[in-house]
Amino acid sequence: MSRVANRLTDKIITEAEVPFISEAIQIRDELCQWAPPSSEILHASSDVLCSLDDIITTADAYRRTALLHLYRAFPPLGKDVDRLADEILNQILHIPKESGSLCIHIWPLMAAGCEQADPSRRAQVRSRFEHMRTLLMVANVDSAIDLMEEVWKKRDAGDFNAGWTNLARERGWHLLLG
Repeated sequence: MSRVANRLTDKIITEAEVPFISEAIQIRDELCQWAPPSSEILHASSDVLCSLDDIITTADAYRRTALLHLYRAFPPLGKDVDRLADEILNQILHIPKESGSLCIHIWPLMAAGCEQADPSRRAQVRSRFEHMRTLLMVANVDSAIDLMEEVWKKRDAGDFNAGWTNLARERGWHLLLG
């Protein structure tokens, strides 16, 4: 994940930049092949509101969000961005609102939310963010909502290439993943 974020938030890769092609393909392949460890190795969280299923689903949502990030930054690899964004959103919305994993859903929800054009899907994203805003009370939620709504505004105005990474870069924001 860090390799994707570090490489791609600094620069949008174009086909003309041949040195990055093999690395982008390698990152894509690693993300596509990743699977969570066996449930025999994993242990449930001490948080009774955060099940092992929530943790695994969140990890897979992050994997898919990294793929989405890669596909938006390097369109030749991006098969079906809309489908992938829907899958991420479905995963996040499937996790109960009371889950202890909710505090780390900001990036996948924002990234998948930015890709939504359907008003009912946007309403689902807003609803989950409003719940997160109330429960978490952190500025990151407000920033993510603001950025996402700006992407929606630009796309609704016809700028179909508008994306969260460009806007974040314009604002001097950096994606930090451990």
